[in-house]
Amino acid sequence: MAFGLYVMRDGSVMVAYGQRHIPISGAQYKANGYKPPLEKLAVKSPAIQEGADCGHIPHSASIASAFAGSSCTR
Repeated sequence: MAFGLYVMRDGSVMVAYGQRHIPISGAQYKANGYKPPLEKLAVKSPAIQEGADCGHIPHSASIASAFAGSSCTR
């Protein structure tokens, strides 16, 4: 049987269906009667993993060294 894991900041609920985790709306969670009750689930915000890129652009020196010895040209 499926069960709720946590509530996301947007109000949707992450539900475990066996090995899969799928987000559904809070209303659908309540309508399906999943356990535990929605009010007892913890709210979880997305976390940035350590070492994640976060959209930073590398310095041009780093780019140059990355292409050193390759056939890439401008």
